[in-house]
Parts: sequence; C-alpha cells; structure tokens
Amino acid sequence: MRILITGGSGFIGSHLCERLLNEGHDVLCLDNLFTGSRDNIIHLMDNHRFELVRHDIIEPILLEVDQIYNLACPASPVHYQYNPVKTTKTSVMGTINMLGLAKRVRARILQASTSEVYGDPKVSPQREDYWGNVNCIGIRSCFSEDTEVLTYDGWKLFKDLTIADKIATLTKTHKIEYHKPIEIIKQRYAGQLIEFKNFHCDILVTPNHKMYAKKRSDSGKSEFQLLEAFQSINWERARMLKVTDYNSNDVEWFYFPKDTDRKNSKAPFVEKIKMDDWLEFLGYFITEGCVSPRKRKRFINGKEYINYDYRVLIAQSKSNEEYWNKIKRCLKRLPFNFVESYDHQFCITNKQLANYLKQIGKSHEKFIPREFLNVSRRQLKILFESMMLGDGSKNGQIYYSNSYRLISDFQEILFKIGYAGNIACHDKRKKNWLYQIHILNRFNTKYRMPSYPARTIKEYDGYVYCVNVPNHIIFVRRNGKALFCGNCYDEGKRVAETLMMDYHRQNKVDIRIVRIFNTYGPRMALNDGRVVSNFIVQALKAKPITVYGDGTQTRSFCYVSDLVEGMIRMMNQDGFIGPVNLGNPDEYTILEFAKKIKEFTGTKSKIVFKPLPQDDPMQRRPDITLAKKKLKWQPKVGVGEGLAETVEYFRMRLKKVSSKQ
Repeated sequence: MRILITGGSGFIGSHLCERLLNEGHDVLCLDNLFTGSRDNIIHLMDNHRFELVRHDIIEPILLEVDQIYNLACPASPVHYQYNPVKTTKTSVMGTINMLGLAKRVRARILQASTSEVYGDPKVSPQREDYWGNVNCIGIRSCFSEDTEVLTYDGWKLFKDLTIADKIATLTKTHKIEYHKPIEIIKQRYAGQLIEFKNFHCDILVTPNHKMYAKKRSDSGKSEFQLLEAFQSINWERARMLKVTDYNSNDVEWFYFPKDTDRKNSKAPFVEKIKMDDWLEFLGYFITEGCVSPRKRKRFINGKEYINYDYRVLIAQSKSNEEYWNKIKRCLKRLPFNFVESYDHQFCITNKQLANYLKQIGKSHEKFIPREFLNVSRRQLKILFESMMLGDGSKNGQIYYSNSYRLISDFQEILFKIGYAGNIACHDKRKKNWLYQIHILNRFNTKYRMPSYPARTIKEYDGYVYCVNVPNHIIFVRRNGKALFCGNCYDEGKRVAETLMMDYHRQNKVDIRIVRIFNTYGPRMALNDGRVVSNFIVQALKAKPITVYGDGTQTRSFCYVSDLVEGMIRMMNQDGFIGPVNLGNPDEYTILEFAKKIKEFTGTKSKIVFKPLPQDDPMQRRPDITLAKKKLKWQPKVGVGEGLAETVEYFRMRLKKVSSKQ
C-alpha cells in the first residue's frame, strides 16, 4: 500500500514510518518540520520506499495514496503554546485538507486525536463516551475583559456573570433563546488579539475565536457560519449579524406591587392597568418625567403639621400640539387624575404611583425595570415610540440619555424590535455624560447585516473571558457596539474529531479516530516540555527535577511501540470508526514517577515543587476496554523496560549535543 503520514518526522510519526516500511509499504512522510526533525527519519532516507515531502498541511496538496495517518499537529506544551494560532490552523484547516484528499482519492484516514479532549476529567479511568470536563478554549479563544454579553437581566460584563444568569443565544433559525451557561471561562492571556473595529462593531478577540459571519458568495446563497478570527478570508466583504427575530407573548396587565407604600392615601388602591397603556405612559415618564414630592405645612388649631403631595410630573410644551395631545390621550386611559400645569407639563398627584416610580431614579440614574423589557415585540414597540417622543431626535434616528443604564436598556429594546443601534458619548463636558444611540434601519441589509472591517492586531496582557452555551452564538458588545458572535466551544483536536465525523456522515469518507494518551520513548524532543522528557533531561543534567503542584496528580504512560501497534490495528480493521482510547492504564502519581526517573538515571537531583499550571488535569488514565474488544490490543511494554530504552536514548542525545558545543 501507499501510505501517507502527516507529521511523519515527529516523535510518534517517525516510529510509525519505520514500522510501516518494515511491513513492506510505500511510505510518504509529509511534514513542514515545524516541530518534527530530520534526525528522526534520517535512517529511513536511503529506503527506496520512503519519501519525505516538506509541506504544511494547512495548504491543500494533491497525492495518490491508499491510507492517511493524520498526525500533524504540535503536541507538546512548549510548541503549541509558542504558536497557538499555528496549532489551531493545523488541527482544523489541516484536517479539512486531509479529509478532502481522502474523499477525492477514496483513502481511509485515521485521525490522531488526544486525551486532552477529556480536559480535567471528573471520572477515572476515562471512557470514550465520557464528554469530558474541558476548559473549552483555554487561553486561546475568548473576548477581552471589557466585553459585555446580553442576558435575561440585561447587559453584563463577562467577569460579572454567574452560572445562574440566562444568556441570550441564537438558534439555527435565528430565533432568540435564553440559556444558562454550561461554563464560564476566565483565563490569563498575554499576547496578540485580533480587533474588528468600524462604525458597526468594536470587538477584540483571541485569534481562533469564532466570529459569526456570512462570507460573500458569487451565487448569493451563502449562510451565516462560525469562522475563526484568524481565517484568511476577505473580512471586508463578509457580513456580521446585528438584528434577528425576537418574540415573547403579550402581557395583558401590569399589576402594581401590593406592598407599594400608600400610607394615609385617600385614593383607592389601583390593582392593575392595561399593559399597552402602562408601557406608553412609562416611556413618557422615563424620558420626560420625574417624581417631585412637595412639602406642605398646615396649621390646625394652632398646631403645625407637615405633609407631602406626591406628584408625578411629565414635561411637554403645549406648543407642540401633536405631542401634547398624544400624552394627554394616554393619561386619560389611566386610572389617575391629572391636571395640565403651566402649559408645559402634566401633573398626577398620587402616592401609590409616585412611590412605585421612585425606583426608576433621577435623570442620570434612570433605567427600565426588567419586567417591561421581556414583553412581546409589539409591546416593546409601544415603549420605544413613547420614549422616542421624549428624547429622540426630530428625524427619529438618534436617542439621547445621560443615564448609561437607560441607554443600554434602550439598545436592548432596539435589538428586540428588529432595529440595530450603536451607543456613543454625545457630550463629555458635564459631570453626567450625555449618551446617544444611533438607530439603524431594520429594513436595510446594510444595517441589519453590515460588513466586517479589516482586522488589526493588538497586544494584550490581562484576562480574557467567554461562556459556553448550547446554541454557541451569543449577543455581545464592546464600547457600545453590539453584534452576534460565537462562544467558546470546540478547539483543535475536538474540532478535528467533529470534522472527521461530519465528513463520514455527509461524504461517506472512511475514517478512524484514536485518542492518544501520554506516550514516551526514543526520539522525543529534548525540550518538548512533557513529563517524561523533562524529568529525564533534568536528572541526566543533575538539575533539580521539577514537579508542579504537590505531585499527587496522576498520569499513565504508554511506550511508543505499543501505541504504533494500536494505531495500525485501528487503521486496518473494518466496521469500527472509533473514537478509541490508546494508552497504558497503569497509573502513577507525578511524584512517584519522578522518583522512578531518579532510580533509573542514578541521579542525585533533588525534587523541587512549583505552582500547578492553570487547567492542568488531576487525573489522566485511559479505559481501554473498547480497544481490547475491538482491536484485540493492550500495551505489552512495561514502564521499567520502556524507561530503560528512553533514558539510554536521552543519554546518547545529550552526549551528542554536548560534543557539538
């Protein structure tokens, strides 16, 4: 057979190349040598059935092969943290290219996935049907810390979210649903972020964050999809989504709270008001009204008494006859008496109403109570129209307020009635700034789905945030500009597994998926940052052996020849596509393993302890029941035998490096 191995010059890939050559196959090693090494395959170069092609799989390639082992991806912490964008592009775009090749030439393809898909598991050992406990995107796919997300209770900074909050999410049919977050992600991040900034959006995200975008299509039939921010598309011709369909049921009545203070009030208690009438009145009050208690002194029988008139005032000049009459008609439908005062305002004297409206606050504190922001779309339109009458511009395109909370509530109304709106600061000269929101036309595609800007790169050092929700699309804003965006889900190898399954279901590609647990053996890189290589190199150099945490976290270690055997068996059996765990179920604490390394190397190195890295899993042990059943496979090389071979390899490598210096 002619077999393609991507990442074939790496640690595992080189052993696989060697094994398949020994079985008589033609082997094509595809590698860009980003983390692989020619030294790993130099002994194979004279074999006429071996060929090395230097190529990066994020770019398509045309080949004729019978089988594909897709191992290409930086695997060690040092390499994938050095260039996280490269890691993600290799896992996602590289897998797509290899699946396309497999589809075209009808080759069977095996995806080398990883035990990292289980995250920090809550069950041990991990079975293939365990979904994992994953910090889905780690430090690589979140929003900057000044980004907000829309919840059922309004706009909130990500850092202020709780697991009880209900996040506004978008369904496949572009309807709004509210879901509690599956998880809330907070990560320390130092590096480059991608910024999308123009009149319509201002968002700062990690490189592989998923933007919700509609690419330009010559046929005009493209759909919105989740696209990583780093993808090389013409973003200036891609569309963002700012408006969608929202609806809720009409609410017939507004009920006054029964505990509203009306002590000594002679007016009868008003239990309820038609919600449509109340919303119209509320809009007028919020924009043009206030509660103004008036202190009055009275003398009865020579004794002074103080009481208050609880007045609700709504300002409107009688010179604007249209607006004056509109407010007057609304007030007539309410169960409160009112008077026209001085040709520029209406006055309602009612303690129950005044005490209820006091909660809305003074001008710079005003807001809309949440119960009125979750009514139906039609009813929100009533509230919108009455607020625009008070503080909207003459052309109906701008709304003003010196309350940022109120302007945020108004932006939510726009979103729910099918308009888009961007918040800006109109005047910063006063103590309480004057904000404005530009109202964008709902019927114009330019505003409903405006174009993204060109990307820019920003250096960033701080925390990044996101959430994971079932629909994976959330409504976010930064600096007053809101749009739909992807949330944190699926990364690297997890996406690769998803792509494998999608190609299998949709295109009938013949796939196999293995999940590789900790593997060790000769040809590991000296500086790859993994437990085995770190401990052995430190021990052989007589340096302190570094254990992170207290060393009680556990790992299982599989020798590379056992792993290669499992991969070949998985590739060559029929009827089972996986995923299947490949690893050694024998479990050691990190501290036990460090002591074992000391024993095998004879070093006098001391063991030192350092803080545990964020998201480092406490347990990592495979359940290989499925591999035993389907592949008739289990590890044969014990840790003692494997470590002896590995220590000897590192000893020789270090001598070779030392002789060159």
